[in-house]
Amino acid sequence: MCAEEHVMGRNEERRHRNDPGPLPGVPLKLTPGVGEHRGADGVLRRYLDPGATLFRAPTARRAVNTFVRERARDLGTDGADLREVAEEEHTSTLNVRYQQYHQDVPILGATLQMVADTGQAAVVQVENATEPDVSDAPDATEAQDPDVVAKAALAPFQEGYEAAVVVRDVLGYLRDASRPPLPVADRPTASVALLKKGKRRPDGKLHLVHDLVVETSGPFEHFRVVVDAVSGNLLWIETAGRYVTATLNVYLPDPVTDSDLGTLSSLSTNDELKALAHEVQADVAPADGNGKFHLAGPLCRCVDWDESGVAQPESSSPPRFVFESHRANLGFLSANAYYWVDSFANYLKKLGNPQLNARMVAVDVDPQGAPTIDRSEWIGTTVPPRMRFDMKHVPGAADLGIIVHEYTHGVIQWLRPGAMAPLEYEHSICDVMAGVYRDRFNPAGHRRTETFPFDNNAQEAWSQDRRLDLTQRFDDPGFDTFPPDRRTSMLASALWQCYLGMGGASKDGFIREKAADKFIKVLLAMVPRLAADTPKSKDNAVHLANICIAADTEVHGGLHKNVMRGAFVRQGLLPKPNIDVFIADREGDTGEEPSGGENDPFWTSPDIWVRNELEGDNPDAGHQEPIMNRPNFLYVRVHNRGTDEAPAGSFTVETRRCDPGTGMTWPNSFKPVSEKMTIQQPIPAGGSVRVGPFPWTPTIAGHECLIAVAHGADDPAVTATSGEPIPHDKLVRFDNNVGQRNVYPKPSILGGQTKFPMKLNGGPAATDGAWELDATAMPPDTQITIRTLSRIIKPSTLTHIEATEAGDVRTTLQMKGGDTALVEGFRLDANDEVFADVTIDFSHEAVHMKAYDLVTTQIQDHEVAGRLTIEITAVKDLSEWFFGNRNTHEVHIQTCPYWDQISDHSKEPYPRIELALAHGYNGCAYCLPQHNTG
Repeated sequence: MCAEEHVMGRNEERRHRNDPGPLPGVPLKLTPGVGEHRGADGVLRRYLDPGATLFRAPTARRAVNTFVRERARDLGTDGADLREVAEEEHTSTLNVRYQQYHQDVPILGATLQMVADTGQAAVVQVENATEPDVSDAPDATEAQDPDVVAKAALAPFQEGYEAAVVVRDVLGYLRDASRPPLPVADRPTASVALLKKGKRRPDGKLHLVHDLVVETSGPFEHFRVVVDAVSGNLLWIETAGRYVTATLNVYLPDPVTDSDLGTLSSLSTNDELKALAHEVQADVAPADGNGKFHLAGPLCRCVDWDESGVAQPESSSPPRFVFESHRANLGFLSANAYYWVDSFANYLKKLGNPQLNARMVAVDVDPQGAPTIDRSEWIGTTVPPRMRFDMKHVPGAADLGIIVHEYTHGVIQWLRPGAMAPLEYEHSICDVMAGVYRDRFNPAGHRRTETFPFDNNAQEAWSQDRRLDLTQRFDDPGFDTFPPDRRTSMLASALWQCYLGMGGASKDGFIREKAADKFIKVLLAMVPRLAADTPKSKDNAVHLANICIAADTEVHGGLHKNVMRGAFVRQGLLPKPNIDVFIADREGDTGEEPSGGENDPFWTSPDIWVRNELEGDNPDAGHQEPIMNRPNFLYVRVHNRGTDEAPAGSFTVETRRCDPGTGMTWPNSFKPVSEKMTIQQPIPAGGSVRVGPFPWTPTIAGHECLIAVAHGADDPAVTATSGEPIPHDKLVRFDNNVGQRNVYPKPSILGGQTKFPMKLNGGPAATDGAWELDATAMPPDTQITIRTLSRIIKPSTLTHIEATEAGDVRTTLQMKGGDTALVEGFRLDANDEVFADVTIDFSHEAVHMKAYDLVTTQIQDHEVAGRLTIEITAVKDLSEWFFGNRNTHEVHIQTCPYWDQISDHSKEPYPRIELALAHGYNGCAYCLPQHNTG
């Protein structure tokens, strides 16, 4: 027993537990929706705690079981027939879904979804759609024979269709609370009159129903038909396909995006389009028994199942499906559709979402569809699922955006098995998925925010709203009058802003691709956690925004929560945070995330500074260089850009340091400066407080890289929720709770010399890297010398820097002031360390008291992994300065009789004698005898 307890204790110690902040029992407010939300009947309907701080247990499974048991009265499930129907483990969460039954019959839509963080072993989300009161349910034995019900279900399709059959029938209870919205006009496969049939006014009662899928032919369509199982009356009909009123399928990626021509339309000729066709390669199945190849593979195949009658192309060996354009040959649409469905499906599989990968199946695609239909659709009720692309104007299979949009409907279906209807904002997810995926094939950045540039072209525009850059807000007074396309695109625009904030705004295509991977992983983690929709447009969008932020906590430890919340705030979905603390990353920083542009400094925080004295000192007098082997005092300024005062005692500040360098990883590279400190005074809205002093004694000569973190339940820091190592630059840029000071200020006489040690750090995984040294601010007569390991120099390409001495172990490099040097092409292993000595032989022509910067930047896999600034202040007027002699360790003044015998390279200037003495210098016996100790 003792041994078992010891093992459990050790395992518990190893598990990272999110830090709830100074106030126990208060959840981390990673999103505005954190906490418990009850319905009008008092039932706990929604619970959200992405910080995993409230309901914990030894394991994730036990947390779920205990919550369901102990909170049954609050959930309204006490005594209910609740059966577990699914258990799925995702990236870092455990999803458990329960289905409610009554008299051994399922209550449709009455589910309880539990999400637990497996690393934290805590419940993080509950979505409760169960029925606490089933007293009005009819007896299950009153259900009529299925044949009678099928007859009632098929009756509405006797006119207008060649045939209709029932392909699925589910008996269940259903609360009659709402009706599917009606289209504004007839569709080619379903008239408004047909969809109006049934009992249109919901009565709110629990009915025993047959929930059927009816398949029609002539024209083909799938309908959901709900019939009362007791009375045999039709309740309602709705289409089962997922629609979009536009069509885009790829060239590369589509003719309009590729060419940036706004004149292209359905009338464009083969001569206009064939130049925009690009040859690509894709895998297809082996040849059939007749030696023919077809556009078919493990994830999709092109078939003709619709009324168009266009035969799918085939090829002899070697297989070639090459056509000039879709205007010359409709087989081009088949090649386009196959290539992009196959490419997108394979891309999604590589992202490694286990639930999606387990459920993806091959899809039948009819690229030519019916010539009279002006929409494309996903039909997920067939086996296999089908995609149909329209042909009326610009063919849907000619535009990547349409293809990805329609396929994403299938992705959502696979991630939400058992869902009876599409999400209200499903098109928003499909639109932004299409936009983000298309962006990786659009290096010129043409028409990035046009959701379907070819299909919704300038000549035949069917919507002015279907874009990813709408500025209308969900809290606008006229929101209730906005058309569906506008509401769809408003949410898609907010999601697009999330992608841009994660790196999608970068000019570097590699960074955009990594941002797309990160963002799409969040979407895939979000979809299974979305609750069943109710007809409340804004509420559903707000819920999606909250779960999107919570999903980022699951996938990325909450790294992008501020970026995402900022996007949702700007779109009027979420309120501005009542309390939003921040530590500025640079002068002028207002706390917006991500911090500044790609090239803006994020390592020059004015809110982190060091003082050398405590008694009688003014802490606000500015930063001083840390002094070795004696107490120094670190201060931090914390701002509050929220609307409410942050109460005293509700936030802490943590300070850490690391050796000078770049590429550091949190928390591995950083050591605590001193104990975490609770902010004992309130932080006023729009104001700030000074926190400190944090005493510490530096033991390493030279520069200190300093980081400060403010954390509390009302505005949690990422460091409190992510158990994984984080590259420090991403931490600082994406979380305004974190500030960094990575500047080495050093005065130098004209012609003087400054030496500086630093290191390049490897990331959490091996990377290909580059090292940039920007000396454009340095005078041209400055010389910079770097001595570092030969193993990173030998494989590298050198630009504006020369190797002057190359050895087996170390190499010496030199560059001039006014240049930007680049060492590119070396590889660092995970957690690698490469030390370098930097020597600056400073200019003879510099301006007195002007600061000159050398900025060193480390790049890992095309992304900035950290920057460090060496700031040299020119000292020309020597009369008021004190100068240490590095060779004799004596300090002198300019009038010393031995002044001319001291090399300029040996002179280290100090503005005060106290600083020179603190750095270990002894007063000269001739010019400073009063400070000479012998």
